Amino acid sequence: MNDDLVKTIDTLGMIDKQIKDLEASARKLKDALIARGVGKYDGNLFQVNVQQFDRAAISPTLVRELGDDDFVSSVTEVKTVNAVVVKPLTLHV
Repeated sequence: MNDDLVKTIDTLGMIDKQIKDLEASARKLKDALIARGVGKYDGNLFQVNVQQFDRAAISPTLVRELGDDDFVSSVTEVKTVNAVVVKPLTLHV
Protein backbone atom coordinates (compact mmCIF):
# COMPACT_ATOMS: atom_id res chain seq x y z
CA MET A 1 0.00 0.00 0.00
CA ASN A 2 1.13 3.56 -0.71
CA ASP A 3 2.81 5.34 2.26
CA ASP A 4 0.53 8.41 1.95
CA LEU A 5 -2.55 6.19 2.09
CA VAL A 6 -1.23 4.35 5.15
CA LYS A 7 -0.50 7.70 6.85
CA THR A 8 -4.00 8.98 5.99
CA ILE A 9 -5.65 5.83 7.36
CA ASP A 10 -3.60 5.82 10.56
CA THR A 11 -4.13 9.55 11.15
CA LEU A 12 -7.88 9.12 10.68
CA GLY A 13 -7.84 6.19 13.10
CA MET A 14 -6.04 8.20 15.77
CA ILE A 15 -8.40 11.17 15.35
CA ASP A 16 -11.43 8.86 15.41
CA LYS A 17 -10.24 7.37 18.72
CA GLN A 18 -9.69 10.84 20.21
CA ILE A 19 -13.20 11.88 19.16
CA LYS A 20 -14.72 8.74 20.71
CA ASP A 21 -12.79 9.36 23.95
CA LEU A 22 -13.95 12.99 24.04
CA GLU A 23 -17.56 11.99 23.32
CA ALA A 24 -17.43 9.49 26.21
CA SER A 25 -16.08 12.22 28.52
CA ALA A 26 -18.75 14.67 27.37
CA ARG A 27 -21.48 12.05 27.92
CA LYS A 28 -20.34 11.57 31.55
CA LEU A 29 -20.34 15.32 32.16
CA LYS A 30 -23.78 15.72 30.56
CA ASP A 31 -25.14 12.84 32.65
CA ALA A 32 -23.90 14.59 35.81
CA LEU A 33 -25.65 17.81 34.76
CA ILE A 34 -28.85 16.00 33.81
CA ALA A 35 -28.83 14.36 37.27
CA ARG A 36 -29.02 17.88 38.79
CA GLY A 37 -32.32 18.44 36.99
CA VAL A 38 -33.82 20.91 34.55
CA GLY A 39 -32.38 24.39 34.88
CA LYS A 40 -29.74 26.91 33.87
CA TYR A 41 -26.27 26.51 35.36
CA ASP A 42 -23.36 28.94 35.14
CA GLY A 43 -19.68 28.10 35.10
CA ASN A 44 -16.86 30.64 34.93
CA LEU A 45 -16.65 30.46 31.13
CA PHE A 46 -19.83 28.76 29.94
CA GLN A 47 -23.48 28.37 30.77
CA VAL A 48 -25.55 25.24 30.29
CA ASN A 49 -29.27 24.83 30.07
CA VAL A 50 -30.54 21.38 31.02
CA GLN A 51 -33.80 20.77 29.21
CA GLN A 52 -36.40 18.05 29.09
CA PHE A 53 -38.86 17.72 26.22
CA ASP A 54 -40.84 15.16 24.26
CA ARG A 55 -39.74 14.16 20.79
CA ALA A 56 -42.27 12.48 18.51
CA ALA A 57 -41.20 9.94 15.92
CA ILE A 58 -43.06 7.67 13.54
CA SER A 59 -42.37 3.99 14.12
CA PRO A 60 -40.96 2.38 10.96
CA THR A 61 -42.02 -1.02 12.29
CA LEU A 62 -45.68 0.05 12.59
CA VAL A 63 -45.60 1.74 9.17
CA ARG A 64 -44.43 -1.55 7.63
CA GLU A 65 -46.92 -3.54 9.71
CA LEU A 66 -49.97 -1.37 9.11
CA GLY A 67 -49.29 0.03 5.64
CA ASP A 68 -49.42 -1.82 2.34
CA ASP A 69 -46.37 -1.96 0.03
CA ASP A 70 -47.53 1.07 -1.99
CA PHE A 71 -47.97 3.18 1.14
CA VAL A 72 -44.59 2.13 2.55
CA SER A 73 -42.92 2.95 -0.80
CA SER A 74 -44.63 6.34 -0.94
CA VAL A 75 -43.36 7.39 2.50
CA THR A 76 -39.88 5.87 2.20
CA GLU A 77 -37.02 8.12 1.17
CA VAL A 78 -33.90 6.37 -0.06
CA LYS A 79 -30.59 8.21 -0.09
CA THR A 80 -27.14 7.02 -1.12
CA VAL A 81 -24.73 7.26 1.79
CA ASN A 82 -20.94 7.25 1.64
CA ALA A 83 -19.38 5.99 4.85
CA VAL A 84 -15.91 5.40 6.25
CA VAL A 85 -15.78 2.80 9.03
CA VAL A 86 -12.65 2.96 11.18
CA LYS A 87 -11.48 -0.15 13.07
CA PRO A 88 -8.21 -0.64 14.96
CA LEU A 89 -5.92 -3.36 13.62
CA THR A 90 -4.86 -6.15 15.90
CA LEU A 91 -1.21 -6.57 15.10
CA HIS A 92 0.19 -10.08 15.43
CA VAL A 93 3.88 -10.15 16.31
